[in-house]
Amino acid sequence: MRLDDIVKQAKEKALALLNSAEDKPSALLEAMELVVSAKNDELIQKILADADRAASDAQFAKSLNLRILNEEETKFYNILKSGPKQAITIDQVDFIPTTIIDRTLEDVKKESKLLQLINFAPAGVKRWFTASKTGAGKWGGLTEAITSELSASITGLNMEVSKFHVLLLVPKSIRELGLPFVDKYFMAILKEAFEDGIEDGYLNEDGKDAPIGIYRLINTSVDGVHTAKTLSTAITDFKPKTLAPVKKALNNGGKRSIDKIYLICNPADKADYVEPALYDAEGKMISSYKNLEVIDTPNNPLGKAAFTLSGKYTMGLNGFNLTEYKEAKALDDVDALVIKAYGNGRADDDNCAFVFDVTKLEEYIPTVRTVAEVEGA
Repeated sequence: MRLDDIVKQAKEKALALLNSAEDKPSALLEAMELVVSAKNDELIQKILADADRAASDAQFAKSLNLRILNEEETKFYNILKSGPKQAITIDQVDFIPTTIIDRTLEDVKKESKLLQLINFAPAGVKRWFTASKTGAGKWGGLTEAITSELSASITGLNMEVSKFHVLLLVPKSIRELGLPFVDKYFMAILKEAFEDGIEDGYLNEDGKDAPIGIYRLINTSVDGVHTAKTLSTAITDFKPKTLAPVKKALNNGGKRSIDKIYLICNPADKADYVEPALYDAEGKMISSYKNLEVIDTPNNPLGKAAFTLSGKYTMGLNGFNLTEYKEAKALDDVDALVIKAYGNGRADDDNCAFVFDVTKLEEYIPTVRTVAEVEGA
């Protein structure tokens, strides 16, 4: 049976368990254990097997390229092995080392094309600055007008506005291994959780105790909830005239140059609408803007898509701490851990993303030209 089918069956069992259970917190853990066991079983078994073989095979251990942990990371994983409930105090706010967070974010960016578009502030930073326009060199004297123009384009991003939660399940068999193997598993599951959570924040969150996603307006909100951008219905193809307003919006009315444009959509919409409009029958791209890359992700909602740029969205996470999930009775073979962090994110300006109704795209039909024969020619 394929892994996708195994995970699907586990999700169906988990949903049935949640619907029928009276003790919802405990049922949530049991449901998660079903899914995680199905999804991560191969990873768990491989790490256990590698650890067992590495104990007696130094050459094999070397080939695994396990990380050399620093003092802070070693201390963290020792506490993780012994049990966070016994070792963590309320004063340990920045408990998870920033080196683990930064390394995990680096790994996530390598595997997620979408997250490569984001600028990540270092994990320990509580305030970061973002600018809709970089560089403002001018000839002439230093005047108040120039200073004001520079200040107007720079925005401070407070990283302690909202909270980011991750619920992780760590098998007790993993916690019994050596620290480098605990590190390998911990970073693998943390990376998966980060990828989904950060993609969702970048795309969809409404700014209320959360980042402002690219489908929301930055400066317009009601009770903290940022207003959704209006989807353009004018994008029906990829002809130069059709893409003109897209390019004009992304270059912020001529204030920044454009090198490459990214189109973000749901995988189903990519198959149904984007590819039929973007490619001819031979699979050749017919877009007027050749430097265009399509990125599809399940975290993008069906029916809408966005043209955007790289490096025009900033996100930061800091103040990571870890506790055990106390809302339910413990599971026999798995420890439930809750990671909490402060974070925030927003685009440099609203023109960093042009959002549109992807279902309005029409299939590309080549134009057939006929040459009439002139009698007697």
